[in-house]
Amino acid sequence: MIMPNSNLLGINRTGSREEDTRLGKHRLDRNERNFPFSDEFMARIRTKMTGELLAAYPEPWHTHEKLAGRLGVPPDRLMLAPGSEQAIKAVFETYMRPKDRVLLHFPSFAMYEVYAETFQAGVESQRYDSGLHFDWEEYIARIRPGLRLVLAENPNGFIGAAAPLPVLRALVEKAHEHGVIALVDEAYFHFHDETCAGWIDEFDNLIITRTFSKAFGLAGLRIGYVLSNPTTIMNLMKVKPAYEITSVAGMVACDLLDHPEEMADYLGKNRENLESLRRGLTELGIACSQSRANFLAVRLGNTSVADALRRVLYDRGILIRRPFREPELSAWVRISTAEAAIQDVLLSELKTVLGR
Repeated sequence: MIMPNSNLLGINRTGSREEDTRLGKHRLDRNERNFPFSDEFMARIRTKMTGELLAAYPEPWHTHEKLAGRLGVPPDRLMLAPGSEQAIKAVFETYMRPKDRVLLHFPSFAMYEVYAETFQAGVESQRYDSGLHFDWEEYIARIRPGLRLVLAENPNGFIGAAAPLPVLRALVEKAHEHGVIALVDEAYFHFHDETCAGWIDEFDNLIITRTFSKAFGLAGLRIGYVLSNPTTIMNLMKVKPAYEITSVAGMVACDLLDHPEEMADYLGKNRENLESLRRGLTELGIACSQSRANFLAVRLGNTSVADALRRVLYDRGILIRRPFREPELSAWVRISTAEAAIQDVLLSELKTVLGR
């Protein structure tokens, strides 16, 4: 048998096949958009979906230039990628060396740890505690010479908490002082609307990744991007695929960039329903996180409650995530926002499961 590279032997990845399709269900398990796109948007996309668009190789520079203009950054500060996970992989592929050390917080996007293992880096970590608190001062103190990369999700993709900008600046400054890459993952930026992007010309170690999967609602099209200084972007470009995104992805992204009201409408609905869900949980005596995104971390207590709720909701066509695997967070479950009627069903079934 032909063996893979030795650094891959300890990595276990499963296929993407699900036991059943998630389509046609209310997907509250992966922080996707759970509100329908407008009829106007869908009509425009159908009109633009031509055979030529499918047959021709992509022309991603149109999307690149439009996005740079909307962001107010020069084009050489931006790189597109087929999803933010591939943007993150490009950072590891470009800068990570065997035996390098990376500092991660947990929970965080699982691919950080996978890429660290893939490129033979050692992982150091710090965890949120059982009350969803994180000691940023301690985390920043762990940045030192010899560390290669430090991660900060802003907001966190599992809890929704966001570090204040002065804290993030202190992290980037400390990393810069010691020659450490500061990778700030802003996947949920649009919900939070606080960003480190204004610092990319000030700190040559700062790399920001973002995605079109969350606030733009395009998880199925795989579009992401990197913001950084021109030299870093030039280096990351060396490992990009021949075409950064597909023609269909570029067309849809450009349409949403030209019609910001589509995302603004979703953000407004999300804010309203996030607070509605929080109120409903609070009335049931259920603690939840101070999330700034499109989900809440919900303290259901023991796994039997979470399992019972998952089963009964599944029968109603509603999907929620399993509890966190981290032992200190096993009482918590992440639940995405949805339309009000779906959230009402969730809260009603939870009340029944709790026997109230």
